[in-house]
Amino acid sequence: MKKWLVFLVVLLIALSFTFSVYAGGQGEKKAEKKVLRVAAPPWIFKKFPLEDVCNKFEQNNAGVKIERIRADKWGGVTYIPEWQAGKTSFDIFVGGSGSMLAPLILGGWTEPMDDMLTGNMAPDKLVGGFLNAGKYKKAGGGSYFPVIPFMGEVAIIGVNTNIMKKAGLWTGGKPVPIPSMAENEFVGWFAKMKEFAPVGANIQIWDREFMQYDYNSGIQAMRGTFRADDGKGFDVSSDSAKKWMTLIQTLYKKGLAAYTISDDKGYELWKSGAAGSFFAAQGHIMELVSVTKKNSDIAYTGWPGSGKNGSIIWTHSVWMPKVAKNKDVARAFIRDEIYSKYFGQWSFNHYGKLPILKSAYGEGITRFKDQMPTLLSIADNSSPIPLYKDLNKYLDILQKYLPEAAFGRLDVDKALSSVKKETEGLDFTDVRAY
Repeated sequence: MKKWLVFLVVLLIALSFTFSVYAGGQGEKKAEKKVLRVAAPPWIFKKFPLEDVCNKFEQNNAGVKIERIRADKWGGVTYIPEWQAGKTSFDIFVGGSGSMLAPLILGGWTEPMDDMLTGNMAPDKLVGGFLNAGKYKKAGGGSYFPVIPFMGEVAIIGVNTNIMKKAGLWTGGKPVPIPSMAENEFVGWFAKMKEFAPVGANIQIWDREFMQYDYNSGIQAMRGTFRADDGKGFDVSSDSAKKWMTLIQTLYKKGLAAYTISDDKGYELWKSGAAGSFFAAQGHIMELVSVTKKNSDIAYTGWPGSGKNGSIIWTHSVWMPKVAKNKDVARAFIRDEIYSKYFGQWSFNHYGKLPILKSAYGEGITRFKDQMPTLLSIADNSSPIPLYKDLNKYLDILQKYLPEAAFGRLDVDKALSSVKKETEGLDFTDVRAY
């Protein structure tokens, strides 16, 4: 009898142990978390609170663990081989301009994101110019959003408020706007700054990238479009195009402008504190504060007509590979964190990157708050540069003529007609949809 009792006790202990191990194993299975892999280049981790929102999302979603990936050498096409094999090293990528992403979009490698444009991400809640930069043509007709922009930059005039005040171009706490595109009023506005702006009343960078913003922004402000009527590139034929380039050349010939052919030189002149205005991305204009330490030293204005017709913008987008896993979790992360007011406002307050949420231009902004209506108005109506199939070839030709005309080394009519003639054979198929 005792032997039986001992046997039963041993058996019960064994069964109890086995059950506890099994239950523990099941418990571990239940506790397994979904892994969301979020990738971004290092500058995004620096200039946006990506670490913070990853932590927040994990705290609010106990079943999710986020793997942070710093993509040091990112080039979108480098991932295509792994996608062809049905694999991906990340689920979400935060970053990528239109030209960077175009090969992925054309190849159909990204997840369509139209279904996300509801609720806090509804189109009417987003800056129109930035959102439109994510709209692309669909094979077979129509359009869709293979990526969605989360931040943007707008080409705009930043003014040195101290010089503006000395020149009598400051009233009611704001810069006096350029009256019109009439030559006497346009040139006269900059002439008033001349004696107070030792390095130039207006700075522009005429390098291979920024020349297209310099050139197209004024035409956009005048016409509401900078594209040629026949769809073949930028407008180089209209009266507005010729007038705009003539104004740009006249500023330089009269000694009112300090044009450069490099970013570094342009920023150097602006940050000297001795320039009247600087046409650049709003974030780069804010770099003057790194020298003066006073936000009030900067204000914004635009070319005449830009408040209605906009300027030129460029964006960075968030996107997912089609082969990504956990797409529902990825969508929730994008909606809750990347499209939160906090995410956009933090970057603007620290680095001057413009948010895509219209509501982010109000409460919560801690610097340049009085400038936000101007920035929003211009960005909301602005357009991105088209992504022509032969864009790189086009830029090579433009670089031969536009800076030469700006610096007064080439007649305006000759420059524009040369662009028209030499670009006739290029493929101007635009992958963007407007």
